[in-house]
Amino acid sequence: MDEDETLRVTSSVTLFAGWTETSVPGMLNGDDHYAYIQGYSDGSVRPNANITRAQVATIFFRLLDENVRDDNLTTSNAFPDVNEDYWPTRPSPPSARLGVINGRNSGLFDPDANITRAEFAAICARFDDSGVAGVTTFTDTADTGRRTRSAAPRRWLDPGYSDDSFRPDQYISRAQAVTMINRVLCRLPEDTDDLLSGMNTWTDCHESDWFYLAIQEATNSHDFVTKDRVYESWTDLNRAPDWSRYE
Repeated sequence: MDEDETLRVTSSVTLFAGWTETSVPGMLNGDDHYAYIQGYSDGSVRPNANITRAQVATIFFRLLDENVRDDNLTTSNAFPDVNEDYWPTRPSPPSARLGVINGRNSGLFDPDANITRAEFAAICARFDDSGVAGVTTFTDTADTGRRTRSAAPRRWLDPGYSDDSFRPDQYISRAQAVTMINRVLCRLPEDTDDLLSGMNTWTDCHESDWFYLAIQEATNSHDFVTKDRVYESWTDLNRAPDWSRYE
């Protein structure tokens, strides 16, 4: 059946589907499940706060395959508003060199600006090396062109909203960002039983929150085993990497 074809079922029918296995994009590290965002000194993780372009650059810098990161490590850049003494922007040059995070039309990087859902989806799409066409069925992405339709397979996008909209021009929150990143990396605990006691927890992230599993996955370094070919179950907690050497 074509994807736009409708099947009316009037009797018992057996349908078969063919699936293509997905994997982590080659430029990213899908083997080591270490924490890639941090909480704050007050014990919060601020899941509903907006995320800036510099913070996004930092996250993807941490998630790069080690060889890719080392090969593209540089402090030189073409952005006049990226100060080499300002640590959050230091990961920006490698990301820009890889063509993953681009500057704005003004030629500036604009590190402190919040990033929209469409911009974030486009960054994820630039890592996609699957060759699978990015097709979405959101109700409000027709005018955004490739910004969202190329945003990769829909499996990477967060669920959107109850009205099946994506809201591409809305700023993305930290919780929405890590949800999308975890899907890109195939880092998906299925329920709380897949986590471990003793993990980092946060005053503003509770089991009843829709983003709880995604935030816990993003803020705890751990070993894991695959579960049902899709999900994972943690087996041990690890120390978070020391990223200060890049500051």
